[in-house]
Amino acid sequence: MANERRRNVYAAQILVDGSPVRCKVRHLTDSSAIVQIDNAPFVPAAFGLRVPSAGLDIDCSVVWRDGRRLAVKFLN
Repeated sequence: MANERRRNVYAAQILVDGSPVRCKVRHLTDSSAIVQIDNAPFVPAAFGLRVPSAGLDIDCSVVWRDGRRLAVKFLN
């Protein structure tokens, strides 16, 4: 991806204690993303993120929270 930002919206899952929670991913790059989820305040500071259509299954950490959005950076 070479830090190229993609403007597509992806169906995704946040993995909290192994349990998937549906979300949407926007502004996906090779090192970060914006995640939209209804329960953003309850998402832990670090979690797994799975975006099947982008071939992504990665650990990430929250950089900031804003209502229903999370900015995350990828850890591996």
